[in-house]
Amino acid sequence: MDRVVRVKEGVQFTIIAPAGFRILEAISCVARKVGIDLTITSACDGMHSGPEDPHHRGEAYDVRTHDLGDSKAVVLNALQALLPTASFYVFLESPGTANEHIHAQVRKGTQYP
Repeated sequence: MDRVVRVKEGVQFTIIAPAGFRILEAISCVARKVGIDLTITSACDGMHSGPEDPHHRGEAYDVRTHDLGDSKAVVLNALQALLPTASFYVFLESPGTANEHIHAQVRKGTQYP
């Protein structure tokens, strides 16, 4: 069965920059490779660190981890492997809390491509 990327209700994609498309492509590839549906929980919407936050520029996305079980590290590592570290930053944000998620963004100070 082909696995897909799902989107939490209310998530808005008002802008998608080239870096955003690259991140979305990586999320989709990982869903198929790992064999799990992945859910984007934040794009351009939500409370972030201000108007220059990469979410608001369409250069960052959050992926739900609470439903990944033992596959969380596999998904995180696969995303890190697909997104070059020179241009992107992918990490587990707020580990062990109700707000835990994988955050992927264009690296600060980097313009992609």
